Amino acid sequence: MASRKVLLPVDGSQHSDRALDWYNQHLRRPDDHVIFLMVAEPPPMLRSAGVPMEEATRAYGDSMSQAVKAGRELADRMQRHCTAIKLEVAGVRFLERLATNAGEAIVQVADEESIDLIIVGNRGLGTVRRTFLGSVSDYVLHHARRPVAVVPPAK
Repeated sequence: MASRKVLLPVDGSQHSDRALDWYNQHLRRPDDHVIFLMVAEPPPMLRSAGVPMEEATRAYGDSMSQAVKAGRELADRMQRHCTAIKLEVAGVRFLERLATNAGEAIVQVADEESIDLIIVGNRGLGTVRRTFLGSVSDYVLHHARRPVAVVPPAK
């Protein structure tokens, strides 16, 4: 069998951990290449009246530094999780994207990287709550041009 490229979006939540665990238990193959994707929302620019440009720029830079630090911490945490569950695959990569819509970023990366399978966890929201709150897994499921596995919460 040819090797696969598997995309696992992660955010540090129990839902993304559950998706990784499910992949490891049910679908993992030794020749898989796993890409962990962390999507961070870019910090807002302070453009309100009375905020000097220098101060707004400094605040934006501080927010970006915090986002980069959080991304590194999440990558370290995921590496420890992979070691703990004895994830044995051909390769692991970590990607970070800044985007205002995580679902769009996941779909875009899946296309750019020619992903064979996207695996996402979900929160188990009902239809009404999902409609009002939005759902990254729902967006990916309906917009990706790649196979998607949605791992629901345990009952």
